[in-house]
Amino acid sequence: MTHAARAARRAGIHALHHLTLLTGILAFPFVLLTRNAGVSLPVGAVVSRIHDTYDRVVDATDK
Repeated sequence: MTHAARAARRAGIHALHHLTLLTGILAFPFVLLTRNAGVSLPVGAVVSRIHDTYDRVVDATDK
């Protein structure tokens, strides 16, 4: 993979990571309401998976 392709992938994952965090923050009141109604939304799992992917990409490009 070329340097430009790695940089583009890292930038894309970085943007996705931040958009996922923003979505999780904005959805927090809705998540609390649905949890009170007995419905569980997997927002935390999604944020965690994107964060793990971001960490793997950053570690791979730092080496």
